Amino acid sequence: MTHTVVDQDTGSRRGRPWHRAAALASGAVLAGSLLAPVAAVADAPPELDTPAEAAAAWSVEQLTDGTHASEDHGLTADLVMGFAASGTAGDAADRATDWLAAHASAYARRGGADAVNAGGTAKLALVASIQHRDPGDFGGLDLTGMLLARMNEDGRFTDAAPTGDMSNQFSQSLAVLALRRSGELPDLAVDFLASTRCETGGFPLSLSRAPDRCTADTDSTGMAVQALVDAGQGAEAEPALDWLEGQQQENGGFGYNTSSAPNSNSTALAVQALLAGGRDQAAADGLAWLRTLQAGCAAPAEDRGGVGYMDPVIDGMALRATAQVIPALAEVPLGEIDGAGTSPAPGVIDCAPDDGSGGGTQGAAEGSDGGADAGGPSGGDSGGDSGGDSGGADTGADGGAGGDADGDLPPGGDPNEPGPASTSGDLSDGGSTFGDSDGSDGGLATGGSTGGNLASTGTSALPLVGWAAALLAAGAALWAVARHRRRAD
Repeated sequence: MTHTVVDQDTGSRRGRPWHRAAALASGAVLAGSLLAPVAAVADAPPELDTPAEAAAAWSVEQLTDGTHASEDHGLTADLVMGFAASGTAGDAADRATDWLAAHASAYARRGGADAVNAGGTAKLALVASIQHRDPGDFGGLDLTGMLLARMNEDGRFTDAAPTGDMSNQFSQSLAVLALRRSGELPDLAVDFLASTRCETGGFPLSLSRAPDRCTADTDSTGMAVQALVDAGQGAEAEPALDWLEGQQQENGGFGYNTSSAPNSNSTALAVQALLAGGRDQAAADGLAWLRTLQAGCAAPAEDRGGVGYMDPVIDGMALRATAQVIPALAEVPLGEIDGAGTSPAPGVIDCAPDDGSGGGTQGAAEGSDGGADAGGPSGGDSGGDSGGDSGGADTGADGGAGGDADGDLPPGGDPNEPGPASTSGDLSDGGSTFGDSDGSDGGLATGGSTGGNLASTGTSALPLVGWAAALLAAGAALWAVARHRRRAD
């Protein structure tokens, strides 16, 4: 018997197509259930196999004239250390080191011919040693001699500048790291560094030695721990390592302090310190969080490998963030970075499916094979290098409190926020992260063409598609039978 329904507008009768709907729906549901995983797997992009090498390859593309980071000495030095830590981009590191040597006076003697910026001098000396250059004759400067001349009787390294002494924990830690490499590290310098530890176990940015102002922060503690371990004073670093583990947030990241949101640079320094001190699980947790900030194969080709500051957003802050994160991604503390034996070319950011069937490879900067060029800078200036690198509160992303002449911060201050003590935005020699943060360029895209397919899982899509087509055909056949029976009735 045919089921009918009355059309409320015309009063006419027509057969209700239950059989057709059921048949087609059954086929569609079953086909959809099989096709859905096909689409999901097909859209899943590959992962970055070597995050540190990918970050280095992206960074090489951002260099101005292939030699420097927008004339930012500190950031260029960070990139050289990052390239060496990744074991790639040796040619780019050499060019950048040559540029630093040619401009060494502008960095180490900022403020005048007789000035000495202890943090900048120490950082250049460390880079020279990592690159197997002579820190005693780098760009015409005896960086080692300049550092030793700026060490006080108590072992503290200070600046000689018209603006006064802006040295801080970064200056001290970098000097210890650099002089250990040159074989001229005085014990007093290490002893002074160890003596600045707060009662809480962490290390402060300021070296004013005022007990009531000894406020530990993640960045300074990360630097101090790496320097102490490298100098053979691992026991002195143990309380600081305990303190660092206590600052780690649930997602594995680290903020400047426990009240601040995690960021890539504070986390990177903490991870390097934890690695140096043998706190492997905490380091692994921090590293896992860092990788969530890296633009991977789902991102546009020109962003892949870059690392964002607080999110996987590749903007004007990304180059500085990436430069300082590369050694952590490579799992190499500052004291262990060595440019010897580095591969001349950057790595290739390979986002092709692993069956060799194609799908976009981002070529590296110096003629690596295949794929789309990473293109130009991903966003804006990464931060100026004007101002004292040894200052306390660098210019940052959000605005906020500054530091005093010793580089100390007011309660609750964040060195990733701007202040009068320093404007360099240079983490490794200034105690903070970012200078200029215009954020003018767009962020990380969600999706995009990846060329991925089922080959990455070892499953072929063709049999599933065939089954789905067969089910649809079966549904159509059922409908045809139902229609024939209805006509017979």
